[in-house]
Amino acid sequence: MPKTTKSNLNTSPKALLFGLLLLVLLGLNLRPLLTSVGPLTDELINLTDASYSSISLLTTLPILMIGLLALFAGRLTMTLGYKRGISFGLLILAVGLAIRVYPPTTVLLLGSALIGGFGIALLHIIIPELTKHQYRNRLGLVTGLWSAALMGGAALGAVLTPMLADALAERYYALAAWSIFAILTLLVWLLPQNQVPAADIPPRHLLLKAFKYPRAWFLGAYFALVNAGYAGFIAWIAPFYGEFGWPAQQAGNLLALFSLVQVAGALILPALSRGYDRRLWLVIAVVTQMIGFAGLSFAPEVSPWLWSGLCGFGLGGAFPLCIVMALDHLDNPVQAGRLVSFMQGIGFIFASLMPLLTGWFRDMSGDYTLGWQLHIVVGVVILLCTLRFNPARYKQLFTD
Repeated sequence: MPKTTKSNLNTSPKALLFGLLLLVLLGLNLRPLLTSVGPLTDELINLTDASYSSISLLTTLPILMIGLLALFAGRLTMTLGYKRGISFGLLILAVGLAIRVYPPTTVLLLGSALIGGFGIALLHIIIPELTKHQYRNRLGLVTGLWSAALMGGAALGAVLTPMLADALAERYYALAAWSIFAILTLLVWLLPQNQVPAADIPPRHLLLKAFKYPRAWFLGAYFALVNAGYAGFIAWIAPFYGEFGWPAQQAGNLLALFSLVQVAGALILPALSRGYDRRLWLVIAVVTQMIGFAGLSFAPEVSPWLWSGLCGFGLGGAFPLCIVMALDHLDNPVQAGRLVSFMQGIGFIFASLMPLLTGWFRDMSGDYTLGWQLHIVVGVVILLCTLRFNPARYKQLFTD
């Protein structure tokens, strides 16, 4: 692996705490673009005459954008830097959300998903690398914190959107209202108190070329499997229970519960995984979500809140654990950031297909059962893959 340089970051405790606040605000912005759609899915279908497969693209496209841009993370970070990169990400996200103020059409909604997804992708690229720069001694805890904020934002998108829809003159205005939060976060980000470190980026020829290493591809495949459950769940859980006669607000509350329990998983499991061997905690996370998906598949009306909570805890814990585990492979923040960006690129591209696949299952079979059962099979594959993450071998896997 190329020789690297070390960060010369020297930041005051006050600035670091302010940085934590900003990480939380950034995390809260990363998911309302996706989860605000679920509670209004049936209304959007009626307004646009779109199929379930087409509506699934509102989840698929932003996740796909995260994956595609992550493959160009090195060039984007070098060109924009941390502060400008996150500023542009928030601004583009706000634009993507704001255009939803117009009467919905399929083209407008898909354009919003693409634009907003581009903004989210910039944030996803920069945040893990910036986190390792600023909080390398508390990496698991801080990664869990911003992941928890991400999931909290998903909960807000699910539960507040139906409330806003009831309060506004046109219900679809609720989708655009999230642009205000993105703009407010941008204003806080631009405050002079925000001391963002400059990326200590080695020359291009010394940067990690992740595609050369089999472990980087394996991490990408693993990350895809870990995120497939999340992508499928947030796209379809609200319309799934809508078919059982649940109103939009109640279905949104179920998605909000899922996201809030995700927060608990994201905070608890990474914090418990002290040391470099995260496998036990990943197994706990995966088995928990598999039980939840089994409940949705075979007994959806018995205890929907329990099934959603189990899915949320497992998926919530697995996401930050996977990111921290990838960061564990390399000591240098920039090189580790390149690895995580590559992993996210491969992972999100393939995970983005899950809502489309389960939407196609819904169109073909008339229900969601096959989609939930697919997630159980994916869980088995994740468990088998988890056994290969032996931290004693991490360094040699990236040695030329």
